[in-house]
Amino acid sequence: MTILIVLIGLLISHTFTAVGRWRDFEWLLWPTRQLRARYPGQDWLPLAAVILTALLAAWLATVVAVLLVGGFGWALLALATFVYTLGPRDLDRDVQLLLEEPDHADGREAGQALGVDAASSPAQAGAAVVHAARTRWFAILFWFTLLGIPGALLYRLCQKSMKIDELGAGQLDWLARLRWVLEWPVLVLMTLALGLVTDLDRVAQAWKHYHRDRAWWIFSPKLVDEVMAEVLSDAESRESGLKRGHQLAWRMLVLWLVVLSLMLIAGFIV
Repeated sequence: MTILIVLIGLLISHTFTAVGRWRDFEWLLWPTRQLRARYPGQDWLPLAAVILTALLAAWLATVVAVLLVGGFGWALLALATFVYTLGPRDLDRDVQLLLEEPDHADGREAGQALGVDAASSPAQAGAAVVHAARTRWFAILFWFTLLGIPGALLYRLCQKSMKIDELGAGQLDWLARLRWVLEWPVLVLMTLALGLVTDLDRVAQAWKHYHRDRAWWIFSPKLVDEVMAEVLSDAESRESGLKRGHQLAWRMLVLWLVVLSLMLIAGFIV
């Protein structure tokens, strides 16, 4: 059931890009904002609010869906949650706009969303696409597969809450710790996947360079920058970096889905 929900959810998100308009998380961030305003001196409260909101929202929605429709209701809720937490913007459309209409308002908006501008190098442009795939696809895919509805909500709420302007440095630090924990296994698996879909020797070289002054277990988004700089060292233009980064993101996604399918066959997931 999990792999089927994932496949249908990715298809819906890719085909009907208008669903991005419904991905509004402000109502789920309301408890975090209220606790921050009421108890500004308690830096850990936003973190607790994010975790509790994800768990309670998932539990209440599951209870209602199961009571109304039964087991099929849970499947519909899981599909809706997966589609809801993807994105929020469509990665394929952003890359296409940036390639075809870089000077148009939509192209500039896509570039801003990806973190790519005219000064970006080919490796930086490719890395930006992979970073976007990490937050829009892979983190949600991993935690939805592992923890279901609460996992997908927890990652997205953590990511969204870090963009609340009113948060202080201490509150952001607590949320950043949670996000590091949530993204650590995703970065590990993405690095492994990059090695399998590109040149494993180059990825291993970038991994060694990154961990030259760090412990082996430390992974951060900077590792992706190191890997993409090595893999795209021969890219000649920003457009080439964007295209290759996009291709690598899709290759990794296909590889992840193949592995999930094999795990389903082996009985590790349902």
